[in-house]
Amino acid sequence: MLSFLMPILAFGAAWGLILLTPGTETALIIRLSLSVGHRAAIGAVAGIVTGVGLWGFGTIFGVSAIISASKTAFTVIQWAGALYLLYLSLRLIWQSVKGFSKKEAEPLSEEQSESDIKTSDSFNAGFRRGSLTTLLNPLVGVFDMTAFPHFIPVGQNAVTYSFALVVTQMVTTLFWYSIVAGMALSLGRFFANPKIIRILDMITGIFFLFFAAKLVLI
Repeated sequence: MLSFLMPILAFGAAWGLILLTPGTETALIIRLSLSVGHRAAIGAVAGIVTGVGLWGFGTIFGVSAIISASKTAFTVIQWAGALYLLYLSLRLIWQSVKGFSKKEAEPLSEEQSESDIKTSDSFNAGFRRGSLTTLLNPLVGVFDMTAFPHFIPVGQNAVTYSFALVVTQMVTTLFWYSIVAGMALSLGRFFANPKIIRILDMITGIFFLFFAAKLVLI
């Protein structure tokens, strides 16, 4: 039993270290938590977990190997991811610049803020952004394809054990990003000022722009 569990725990720890490195998913969750609301943040977490799972199952069935082996397929996904991040980046930066160009609005009352959250906060929108951000990052598939063989013990069924690794990856992702969302949401009241939200949009936009450039230069 120990020989079965130890590689799974080691794989979970390796994936956890990657999650600890701030990336586009972390920035997306923090931004949605602070400026939109809890439903969008939860949706983003669910979308990211789904994207990780799809890449993992794609690895099991050989999809990731095909994408990695095909330079064209890898490049298409790589550029699609970069363009999506560029779109999010320019949208956030434009919102921030447009907001600063206007006269500073008075802070919303608590009642107005809750009303805005109910109308603008969307689980589906968060899920869509989270899943696209992960699915359009081919490096997740490359990691799975590279790491899985090293964590499958000799004598174990490769397919069955790979499913266990994917579930571990999804659970670890859910655990970490739920913590990130919870911490960001707990700080939401301190970042309710419109000026702070615009600064956050600018920082997140620049962050996405950096990762878009990084994605096409790998």
